[in-house]
Parts: sequence; C-alpha cells; structure tokens
Amino acid sequence: MPSSIASFEEFDRILQQARADIAGLHAEVPDDQPLHSVHLQLEALHNWTRDGRQPTQDEKDRLNFGLIASRNLDDLCPDVCSVLYKLASYVIYW
Repeated sequence: MPSSIASFEEFDRILQQARADIAGLHAEVPDDQPLHSVHLQLEALHNWTRDGRQPTQDEKDRLNFGLIASRNLDDLCPDVCSVLYKLASYVIYW
C-alpha cells in the first residue's frame, strides 16, 4: 500500500525522527542485531536521499528495515515500527 507520507520534506522529517529513535534504542540494547541492522539501513537511506535524491533500485533492494521491524521489533517499539512501515512504503513507491 502506498505511504501516507505526502512529500519528500515530510519523509525527511520522519526519517530524521526514526533515525534518532532507533539510535536511542540501539544505544540501550547494543547487541540487538535487528536494531543494529535497522540503524545502519536508516543511516544509508538518509545518505542516499540528500537533496531529494531518489534511491536507485539497487539501493532500494538493499533495504528490509520494514520487514525486520515487523518480525523482530514490533513488541519492543510498536510506535517506532509504525513509522518504519510508513518510511518503507514511501521508499518502495517513490
């Protein structure tokens, strides 16, 4: 389903907040591999999308943070996962 995020500016704000939220959780639980993977993926996504740049298909194919959130993180941080799902959808339908 297409994302409810309406613009790149909104995407960028939401991505920034998700990066901060995941970084905080990752600092609390540094050995959690799913959190580590999501953290790295969000950082990569941030770098790829500076100035409104659309990630290439190859870059998009490297991302699975929405799936990781669904399978591994939903019990730990459901509010953050909800945001991750929106971001993942936005990237897929970009």
